[in-house]
Amino acid sequence: MKIVLTVLSAAVLLFSAGCVSYSYKGKKEAASTAGVTVFSDSGKILRPYKVLGEAVVSGNYRQVSRDRMIAKLTSEAKKNGADAVLIVEQQVLPGNMTADSRDKRFFTAFDYDDTSSSWGELYRDVDVTIGNIGKESSYGGAAGDYRRVIRAEFLRYSGAALPPAKK
Repeated sequence: MKIVLTVLSAAVLLFSAGCVSYSYKGKKEAASTAGVTVFSDSGKILRPYKVLGEAVVSGNYRQVSRDRMIAKLTSEAKKNGADAVLIVEQQVLPGNMTADSRDKRFFTAFDYDDTSSSWGELYRDVDVTIGNIGKESSYGGAAGDYRRVIRAEFLRYSGAALPPAKK
């Protein structure tokens, strides 16, 4: 009986933690021995690189954090031989839209700027103006029915580090 309760409790925790959906279209190269760096601004990448492919991660708005999605991207980037991840878009969409949707009615974090605080602004806007937490909205559900989406490119360095730009 104790084993059954333990397994049941673990299953409930796993289910309640939410799932991160992941897709990747691109090349796979030999795994890099270095760590994977995450960028949200291509101007800050100080090495020449090539794009291996494009990845999309998404998860339930309430259950999956941005940090968890970034961890999934870096893990998968390493498996595919990437040295870096360049985040190209971050968005919150109604749950009935797929992560491949690019509906301009829904803000991206880059509509604000590319800082982590812009995610806070994005979430406040979703909670207050679109999602109306706990209430049905005209966009198809409560905020719990929304998905966080991050689109990114996996990058492989192709040369030595460039000198920093002069100011």
